[in-house]
Amino acid sequence: MSLNQAKFVPLAEAAAAIPSGSRVAVGGAMVMPPMAMVRELIRQGKKDLDIVCSPIGGINVDMLAGAGCARSVEFPQISLGEFGMAPNFRRAVESGRLATREHS
Repeated sequence: MSLNQAKFVPLAEAAAAIPSGSRVAVGGAMVMPPMAMVRELIRQGKKDLDIVCSPIGGINVDMLAGAGCARSVEFPQISLGEFGMAPNFRRAVESGRLATREHS
């Protein structure tokens, strides 16, 4: 395969290529987040993911935190925009289940 040829795989196969314990970058916040991939990671039961938010995190990070998939999150902001705070993220942080590294 040459450098300018893309290989497309089914979503389940792409998620399966991400082992538990991986560092995963997610973006989109409340505008076009990769929700199909997030739901597939949750469905496959991935654990101990270190999430890096670019530029910020939103419902995607909130769902990963709520499902117990995330071990840590690096972020400048986690917000559900006009829908308020991210309750799953907040609970996970306050309970000590989720390590954070905030960049503001």
